Amino acid sequence: MNFFRRWHAHHEFRHHLGHGHHGHHGHPFGRHAHAGGFADHVLARIAAKLDLDDEQQRLLGAWFGHLQTQREALSGLARGPELAGLMAGEQFPRESAQQLLDARLDALRAAGPGAVGAFADFFDALDAEQRQVLRFLMRRIGRDRHAHHERHGRHAA
Repeated sequence: MNFFRRWHAHHEFRHHLGHGHHGHHGHPFGRHAHAGGFADHVLARIAAKLDLDDEQQRLLGAWFGHLQTQREALSGLARGPELAGLMAGEQFPRESAQQLLDARLDALRAAGPGAVGAFADFFDALDAEQRQVLRFLMRRIGRDRHAHHERHGRHAA
């Protein structure tokens, strides 16, 4: 990989966070962390690890935007005012709840092809070495998530 490009990405990442999370008071990803700031952090970390150029970073950002849209659609299901309204009566309105769920799932299905296409554009823009690093990172994330669930008594899905 291009040493300067990798160093620059690392430098930009550290500059974005001050001097890294070790220099911060408190945890930078705490409960009250700004979602946009966290997304920027994740994108900067991935860009640094994969040594992405500007176009590759743009494609990664586009894919990440699609994922955030899907996440917001799904998380709105459990927190939305519609759900609170469903629980306001004496009996739970199953039909209305099913309609709400179906609407959220339809929104996810509609966004799916865009997310797949955005990831494909990002993946296809990577060189062979970057793809290998991405595969390694994904395996590591999967192992870390599995270990986390085992430590906390939950089974990995």
